[in-house]
Amino acid sequence: MIRRRTLLSTALAATAAIGLAACSDEGTDPEAAGGPSDGGGASDGGGDSDILAGVTVSEDLGSEPTVEFEAPLEVTAPDARIVVQGDGEAIAAGDTVIMRSAYVDASTGETLQSWWQGAPAGGIQVDPAVIGEQAASFFTTVTVGSRFAMAGWQQSQTGQSLSLIQVGDIDRKITTMRAEGEPQETSGRFPSVTLAENGAPSLDSAPEGEPPTETTRELLIEGTGDATREGDYLTMQYTGWAWDTGEKFDSSWDRGAPFSFVQGQGMVITGWDQHLLDLPVGSQVMLVIPPVDAYGEDPAQDQLGGKTLVFVVDVLDAAHRID
Repeated sequence: MIRRRTLLSTALAATAAIGLAACSDEGTDPEAAGGPSDGGGASDGGGDSDILAGVTVSEDLGSEPTVEFEAPLEVTAPDARIVVQGDGEAIAAGDTVIMRSAYVDASTGETLQSWWQGAPAGGIQVDPAVIGEQAASFFTTVTVGSRFAMAGWQQSQTGQSLSLIQVGDIDRKITTMRAEGEPQETSGRFPSVTLAENGAPSLDSAPEGEPPTETTRELLIEGTGDATREGDYLTMQYTGWAWDTGEKFDSSWDRGAPFSFVQGQGMVITGWDQHLLDLPVGSQVMLVIPPVDAYGEDPAQDQLGGKTLVFVVDVLDAAHRID
């Protein structure tokens, strides 16, 4: 429910996290896609093809990868391989991993987007239902610290299918799935929150009175990590309720997986884009968001149109752009 638009639909699983900023697309309804995924449905990332046999990728993990091949390279099937096996933790099914990637046009050899040149970081959830059986199987052979290469496709804004080579460095996997830090004193204006054993929040009562006319943020738990900032690839857990009824309408906790997006890119409602900045990772906040910063005033345009929304958000990770 949170996503306002998806950058790209994709057949290349690992690019499902951030897509190509230069080729943004309105994408698909997140509910129709089965929740807040960042791509456009399941896809296969591995395969038995040898598309990458003619591609040379540099192995220096301390610098931007160089990708060399004779263009145009015809990508007739998805392909994936490990370029450098890292010495970090193994990646298992269900893990959420953070990566830094470069995307190269297979038809020209041109680098279209690169973290090393200021593009956002990205990530994936290693789940066959999200990225496909072959891609999930491939990533369970990869360890943290690895560099991998994948061949596949993206769809541009005009509907053109782009053949791509992605080279990604696995930076880390997210191991903490709830806010951790110091509980904070609140204003008492809004319902108090009770946390389940796994950290999932619930409201102790329905909201009362008139809601605020501007987005309001209350810090419930203050974390100790780096502060979030514009351009971060942000990963979080969240639950949302309608102010007028107190009814829950969406929750990442219920889906069993966190939600990720690039901060400040218009991928989510304004209340999220503007009010999840400058928060230490590990924090939990309550956001009370009026229609103007949510889904607008018209219920005919969205089922949440005209509603003030209440969210409790746990900030799990903030992957920064390169400094």
